[in-house]
Amino acid sequence: MNSYPWPNGARSVMFLSVNFDAETFDLKETPPNRLYGRFGYGRYGVRAGFPRLVALLEKHSIPATFFVSASDARRHPDLIRTLVDKGHEIGARGIDLEDFSKLGDSEPKVLKESREILADVCGKAPVGFRAPDGSMSVNTVRHLAELGYEYDASFQDSDFPYCIEPVPGKTLIEVPATYALDDGPIYSARHTHARVMTVFRDEISAMREEGTLIPLTLHLRGDFGSTRGARIVALDELLTQVKAHGDVHFMNGAAIAAHARSLGLTPEPDPAAAHLATLAKSVYRGDLAVKPK
Repeated sequence: MNSYPWPNGARSVMFLSVNFDAETFDLKETPPNRLYGRFGYGRYGVRAGFPRLVALLEKHSIPATFFVSASDARRHPDLIRTLVDKGHEIGARGIDLEDFSKLGDSEPKVLKESREILADVCGKAPVGFRAPDGSMSVNTVRHLAELGYEYDASFQDSDFPYCIEPVPGKTLIEVPATYALDDGPIYSARHTHARVMTVFRDEISAMREEGTLIPLTLHLRGDFGSTRGARIVALDELLTQVKAHGDVHFMNGAAIAAHARSLGLTPEPDPAAAHLATLAKSVYRGDLAVKPK
């Protein structure tokens, strides 16, 4: 078991986050007048999936973090305010689920505007950010720190939260995730909910044994999300089993980041710094399955 000091005697901590990703995701591929047929999975999430998932979180008294694009927040302000009223955290996800690795000089403006829109909808500015598909530029974490974000949840490079200092005197906590506990890739491959839960159980069991962070990432959508009826039932059973251990605590991203800060962790340098020379000569593909030429 790892000796990372989790609060209140916890053996490990589960960070249950939800990528809201409603119509904004579908609009990346189709015009608005086609969202009502085969491209309606985002609408399904907010119409049918949302109440199921919110009820499940309430049943288990789990504080979740919902990462929401500003466009989806504008379309569904009542749903976002419902989440806030129920004690859930709202994190940022850009305006239209942008690829932040390609925004160039407009990146700071998009990050700032998306934060302001969420602040207007929620009544307070978000402190956490997650990049769509984990796509970030070498400047993203610096912009986040300059804007006053407390943490990022886009990387997959550690089992525990850690601290980085992308700007002198300004730090950012990284709350890492893992594809192994992300429902999107597995449901996208058309695996059954039974198969998904088998993978989740194995991963969670190993993480609990080692005392690591357990970052469970869900999607609200009806296609590669967890809000269909059978999938909610399966998720309910999984969470019941996790809670039965009694030593896995649930914390949202802001609470995890605050705890990490309280530990006085030594800040690491900006992770991009060591690769700037290489990136100046090579185009970053962002896809490990594609061999560089």
